[in-house]
Amino acid sequence: MTRQGLGKSLLGFAIVATVLIVAIADVFNATHLFNPDWPGHARFHIGMQFTTLLLVSLFSLAALLQGQVWAAALAPASFWPGLFVAYVIPGTDVYASEALRELGVPINLLLAAVLLVVTVLGVMLQRSGARFPA
Repeated sequence: MTRQGLGKSLLGFAIVATVLIVAIADVFNATHLFNPDWPGHARFHIGMQFTTLLLVSLFSLAALLQGQVWAAALAPASFWPGLFVAYVIPGTDVYASEALRELGVPINLLLAAVLLVVTVLGVMLQRSGARFPA
């Protein structure tokens, strides 16, 4: 496999994983979008955020198929940094439940860091045209 091929695969993985993780954590999860205890306006924003992410991710996948590396990286590279920004805003909580808090590791920030690294690696490999040694 070429470095470009591996880079393309990594970018594709980062794009799809971003949508799936957000869908599982924020949309199809009783603690977020469909949580009756959440204010309607907060749920409105989650719905808007996911729709925007889904549309940007479709754009990123189309760009990836066209070989437009920087545009392909748009979805994961623009979504995940927001978690780190939100983390430092007073009054926010990185843990969605006590069970997650008991793990002692902010899983969402860990996933964000991993997917950002995968995205950067994918871009770097996609932009290099060399083949791996056999």
